Amino acid sequence: MRRKLYAVLLALLEAIIYYYIFVALDINLGILRQSLGLYLIYMLMCGHYSIKDTLIWNEIKHVTKATAFYLITYIIILPTSMFQDKRRYLVFLAIIMYFITIFLSRTLRIVFRKFLVRNTLVIGTGKDALDYGRTLNNNRFAITRVVGFVDMNTCSKFDQQFNNVVDLEKSHKFFKYDVFKYQDLRKIVKDKHIEQISIVEPDMDQKTFDIAMEDASQLVDHVKYMPEDNHMMNFSSSIRDFDGILIISASRRKPRTIDAVLKRMMDIFFSLIGCLFILPIAVVVKIMNLAHGDHASIFYKQKRVGRYGRDLNVYKFRSMVPNAEEVLKDILAKDPEKRAEWERSAKLEDDPRVTAAGKFLRKTSLDEFPQFINVLKGDMSLIGPRPVIPEELEWYGDRVTEFLSAKPGLTGYWASHGRSDVDYPERCDLELYYVHHQSIFLDLQIVLRTALGVIFGEGAR
Repeated sequence: MRRKLYAVLLALLEAIIYYYIFVALDINLGILRQSLGLYLIYMLMCGHYSIKDTLIWNEIKHVTKATAFYLITYIIILPTSMFQDKRRYLVFLAIIMYFITIFLSRTLRIVFRKFLVRNTLVIGTGKDALDYGRTLNNNRFAITRVVGFVDMNTCSKFDQQFNNVVDLEKSHKFFKYDVFKYQDLRKIVKDKHIEQISIVEPDMDQKTFDIAMEDASQLVDHVKYMPEDNHMMNFSSSIRDFDGILIISASRRKPRTIDAVLKRMMDIFFSLIGCLFILPIAVVVKIMNLAHGDHASIFYKQKRVGRYGRDLNVYKFRSMVPNAEEVLKDILAKDPEKRAEWERSAKLEDDPRVTAAGKFLRKTSLDEFPQFINVLKGDMSLIGPRPVIPEELEWYGDRVTEFLSAKPGLTGYWASHGRSDVDYPERCDLELYYVHHQSIFLDLQIVLRTALGVIFGEGAR
């Protein structure tokens, strides 16, 4: 009920703002009711007023769809005679309302968060559970508060044992969160006013899952769970009922033609802009290198694996000393800790091969700028899995064909979600997540996250 009242308030405020902008633009008041009605209907149809526990990216997707339908209606479908010379004002109105709607939705969610939030209990104490809890608690738009986690290993009704991220026998805290025993589930729900339970333990067997789901369903109205094989799910997944048998459809079809065309247009647009910055960056890098006695070329190309396994020459600003490979071999031979770090993530925390200019380039991710040339040529895309050297394909195992099915990207899901802060196996999972879920909206999300990462220097090394 609280969320329905909030949705009504949101629609009312948007209608009032729409009215005043409509009047200010001096558009024919005779079509105000029709215009405003279509705007609100499209927003409703696209899920804008369905107040769910989603992140801001999903809200942007809903508002973008609704605004697109609105513009198509007034620019293409309805006759020009209805608006006389005011059609351009309606387009301007839609653009203004697009940004106002996103801003208003985010602001109101934050202001009314205490009123809208659902206290959530997470069953599971593994890495997936921790990531889930942190994501929800760190994002105010999600209007979900994780109260604590439930350790399933404490309950004798489960034959299965699970790996915990921390040793819960020595600590009663799951990082900063409270940890509860599964047998106290009913008491916890009552004492902590829990409204939602999320089961985030993807390795549980069917028997264990059935017990946990049954227990949770008896205690709260809202139960969520992570599928056993989460990477099989994608944005096009749907649940179908075949006479009482529920089947999940998770097709991995190629991107639609329209999506491929839009993606290529986006590649060309951003790569042309990016290429304009290559020369001034090159001048700064050259001056810094000369100041340190480095007279070698500031550019270099490295052979990587492209789409479908083809050879790909990737262009970069050189951020290491000219004899980097020899230096690396010497480091790994003399330092066991460095060798273990390299084998784990194919990176070094304090890499002595990196030049003074290279440290700046890597911190800001500017060393990748010459790859805009690769994007413009069509060898790479703006968004996609980062290209790898042949030796790194071993990390993907029997999933290598899936990984190589997508065009390599200048940035990608892994690059915008932690980058050097994750180990290589997790990097593989993140890259494959993009391959399975790629879409224009996800690409736009990654562009925004990457831009913020470059500005604040997060995750790059």
